[in-house]
Amino acid sequence: MKNTTATTSEAATNAADAPAPVLYDPELDRGRLKGIVSRVAPRAFGVPRKDIDPTTPLPAFRPPTRHRFGRGVAHYGIMIPDLPPPHLFMANMTTIGYSGFRAFDVDQALQGRARDTANVSHGTAATAHDPFSVHGAEDCDFAPDGSKLQFGEGFMISGTYPDFRLRTSRPGFKVDLALTATGEATWFTRSPQYTHIVLMTRYQGSITHEGIATDVAGLCTFEYASGFFPTMIMNRPLPAPLKLPYDFFNYHVLNLDEDTQLLLAVAGMLGDTCLTTVAYERVAGSGSRRLGDSVRFEVIEFAPDTVTGLDGRPMHVPSKIRWTIREQETVIGVINESVDTQWLYAGMGNIAGCTYSGTYRGADLAGRGYLEYSDRRNHTS
Repeated sequence: MKNTTATTSEAATNAADAPAPVLYDPELDRGRLKGIVSRVAPRAFGVPRKDIDPTTPLPAFRPPTRHRFGRGVAHYGIMIPDLPPPHLFMANMTTIGYSGFRAFDVDQALQGRARDTANVSHGTAATAHDPFSVHGAEDCDFAPDGSKLQFGEGFMISGTYPDFRLRTSRPGFKVDLALTATGEATWFTRSPQYTHIVLMTRYQGSITHEGIATDVAGLCTFEYASGFFPTMIMNRPLPAPLKLPYDFFNYHVLNLDEDTQLLLAVAGMLGDTCLTTVAYERVAGSGSRRLGDSVRFEVIEFAPDTVTGLDGRPMHVPSKIRWTIREQETVIGVINESVDTQWLYAGMGNIAGCTYSGTYRGADLAGRGYLEYSDRRNHTS
């Protein structure tokens, strides 16, 4: 096992340039060349243009290190947005294999061949241990049907739909959670090349931190992604200029109440071209539905410190974010978020917790959220 910790450095002393503005809004690209790109590229990645019929059967969980076309990349994640203090959120981000996407891969996190490398980011706002671990093939145990996913000695996801279990152990930190899917499923992508599905899930169990056990229960996500592109058959990572130019990614999970959850995501490519911005509402027992006709994402303010991971490059991270959800000419939601926890290094970027406030369909909102952030728009060399 190989570990690493992200570090922050004062803006006055690091070598990073001023952060580039972040604004992704499909409406701004209409009628322009990059607007054409932003309409065509999502189809290649399998991003649905409308809601997928909620009666569509859920796919069997495919073997974690293989895709229907052969070896590829897989991702399992359990994202918890609103734990009690001192934890506030929990990251359980795993990646198996090497995507070739600029936003996701960190070439320095390799154990043997690129396509056999796996990594885990696991922790909360109270985490004092190193959240990030890298594993080679000999360090993992993956059941062919995905019912057991063990990364090293301290992180395991087990079970089959709809019941799963998460058991982990890090220095001074242990987790044991039972998870049950509610039946709500959101398809971020669905194509022969790449599929990403997000199950709404209830969790119950305990977190032990510095010897103190806390019982927890609530609403989270259980996520699975599997993809294959020809670049994934390589044993070594692609040089930076040849990586797929998907270079910006941001993903948020917000619980509105004990039965309702919002998912918000944005992906960018080629510097500032919008690949997709989406918002989904999920209600236990009532399905998942895509919101609005257009979603605008902007970073209102950056943190004074950058975050640096294994690649040695500082990444500017946000302190304040705004989402605007429009339905035709009507704004149906405005959500403002403020990051208020440490950032956990995740290889593909960084993970944190936030508070949120705003309005949605005329009602006031307030609560806690979970977010992932990767900005590699300048990582071309």
